Amino acid sequence: MNTDVATAIQKSVTAAMRELLAAGQEAVRAAEHRGSPSTVRALDKALCSLPLLDFDDQAHRILNDALQSISLAEDSDTWEYLEKTERAVSTWLHTPDRTDLGNAAIMAVAELAVHCGVVHGRTIDGSAERRAWERAHLAGSWALRTVVSAVNGNADGRKLDRAMTAFLGSVRRAVPYVALMGTRYALVEFARTYGLFVVGMRQPMPDGDWEWARRLGGAVYLFRLDPPGMNGHPYGSVAVRCFAEDGTAGPVRSFPLFSFGERRDALNAAHERI
Repeated sequence: MNTDVATAIQKSVTAAMRELLAAGQEAVRAAEHRGSPSTVRALDKALCSLPLLDFDDQAHRILNDALQSISLAEDSDTWEYLEKTERAVSTWLHTPDRTDLGNAAIMAVAELAVHCGVVHGRTIDGSAERRAWERAHLAGSWALRTVVSAVNGNADGRKLDRAMTAFLGSVRRAVPYVALMGTRYALVEFARTYGLFVVGMRQPMPDGDWEWARRLGGAVYLFRLDPPGMNGHPYGSVAVRCFAEDGTAGPVRSFPLFSFGERRDALNAAHERI
């Protein structure tokens, strides 16, 4: 086979691998945006589409762990509680003068909030997953108070909408949290295996000062969002530290935020997604 043909084949293979990687990342983004049984199933489909022939033991282990966590997320009984809550609150909102419907909405929100607390108690102490379920449980407590007030005529629609959106959104993020982490790691292993430049997605840090990490090439970058006033930055800043492939760490660099506008909103959105 001449060199030109071999090069063309290699480019075609690389392009196909990049498409598979992009499809996997898109599936992750969809599940981050709105966790549901269908978006979780899409994670499984994306990973099962990856060629495994050249995977080493590490890559196989990470992929299998991801597939297992996806299966658990897809089969989670939380989806049933979530659907019941959405249906009960929606039915009451469209028929607000029915006392029995209001009580049903309160009960559904309470059941989901308690369920989040139970799942939170089962998670590993200090883990990112535990914090996700803690956020869901706390949001549920706020939503429950708001729904009770609304049923009794003491809360406006905007307050109720904010509380329920925050609660249901936090639950939708918590259910596939481990599955999303596993999928992101599996996609990094896929890129590494087939010689693609690794652009890892944001991963939450389990503990310590650093809040999230990204793998770029052979290096890992850690990120932290610092509050206004810290390090002399009146609007806050983003701290970044690079760890090279050999484990050596670079200096901590701080990038100031200049307003509470679009850059701040973008960081807050990224923070929420992880």
